[in-house]
Amino acid sequence: MLEVGECVKNNKYLTIQAFLILLLALVVPFQARAEKPVMAGVAGPAVNLVYAYLAQDAGLWRKYGLDVRMILFEAGSTLAQVARTGEVSFAINSGPTTIASRTQGADAIMVAAMVNTLPYSLVTAKSITKWEQLKGKKVGISRFGSGTDTAIRLVSRRFGLDPMKDFIVLQGGTQPSRLQALLAGSLDATLVSPPLDLTAKKQGLNIMVNIADLGIPYPQLVIETSERFNREQPQQVKNFLKGFIEGIYYAATNKEETKKIITKYLKTSDPEILEATHKSFLQVTDYSANPNLEGIRNAIEEVAARVPAAKGKKPEEFVDTRFLKELEKEGFFKQFQKKN
Repeated sequence: MLEVGECVKNNKYLTIQAFLILLLALVVPFQARAEKPVMAGVAGPAVNLVYAYLAQDAGLWRKYGLDVRMILFEAGSTLAQVARTGEVSFAINSGPTTIASRTQGADAIMVAAMVNTLPYSLVTAKSITKWEQLKGKKVGISRFGSGTDTAIRLVSRRFGLDPMKDFIVLQGGTQPSRLQALLAGSLDATLVSPPLDLTAKKQGLNIMVNIADLGIPYPQLVIETSERFNREQPQQVKNFLKGFIEGIYYAATNKEETKKIITKYLKTSDPEILEATHKSFLQVTDYSANPNLEGIRNAIEEVAARVPAAKGKKPEEFVDTRFLKELEKEGFFKQFQKKN
């Protein structure tokens, strides 16, 4: 028979052991949940792809406790359809897709915007050197409703053309596919972003205009979530933004490492192309990550042409900047501003 002292001692041991078991039971599920992959979709392949993979390859999402898995989509409209199902928690896309989705009943919302202007160049066949020569010609975009669709409409109007009447807009898939179609004569013009604009120039095609130089406000690269996800996983949203934002600052301060990532994902090792792509990256990046309301207004007007319900909507209806405001208040941005 155990004496009273031993019973007390053993009971105390059992109590501590039970507490530790309970603690493990509580902690392990949270760890497992934290390590569960976070699915993120990106519309590409284009320079947008590099923005997304900077955070991944530099280990920045891991730094903030996220295991992010990237899924590549050929067009923004396709990504938008998948985002509506909840299969991806984050969609790295262009603003019009979010606007169209939300207008049509989805709870899609923009939580950040890293590019608030159009980063494309309009590339044309060798024989086309003037805007009026595009009349009656075939212009390739990725898909109807995508960022390239909106871009060609905005830009052509700047130069006196009516995109609904003056030329034929065709869906052509990815940028590399459209560039090949242009070289083969199946298209007369298309929109591409760095580094494909320089590739096109080297192959004898014309760069009609570098649209980024025009400074047209436009939500080209946004991070879309859903209102439901924001409610249920606010910390994941903040951590995702931290990794992504740190990634764009990483590109500004780690030029050679960024070029390696460009080489890996955009499949080019040409020094001139790499330099031009990095330069373009710095030119169009908005380091505040705040959506530009004037740009969203431009996008709403374009979306309204095919989704009438978007007409009259206010830009503020499509953004949720509370996470960025929290990061600003917490001093997250200051660490990068000092370095730059």
